[in-house]
Order: sequence, then C-alpha cells, then structure tokens
Amino acid sequence: MRPWSRKETNLFLNLCGTHGNNWTFISGKLGRTPKECHDRYLKLHPGFGRPRNFQRPG
Repeated sequence: MRPWSRKETNLFLNLCGTHGNNWTFISGKLGRTPKECHDRYLKLHPGFGRPRNFQRPG
C-alpha cells in the first residue's frame, strides 16, 4: 500500500463529492483497491460509519 499524495487525496475528495461512496468506481479511477479508498475516507471523516449515541428508552 503506497502513501497518498496531496494531489491524489484532492482527486479522491472530488470523486467522493461527485460519486458518493462508490468505492469500486473511485478505486478504478485512482488505481487503488476499494478497501484503500474506504480506509482513506474513514481517516478523513472519522465519524463516518460509527454508531451514534442514541438515548436508551426508559
């Protein structure tokens, strides 16, 4: 797994803004695996995909 360049990160963010979380499409454009793209998204958006703290009834 190679490190992400600043230019590649900017392209990644633009693709995420345009195509959402379609990791297969985005990874194809960047030449990376869908897992690398998902992990990068989680690193840039730490709250994504984590359960929220809901109040318990009662």
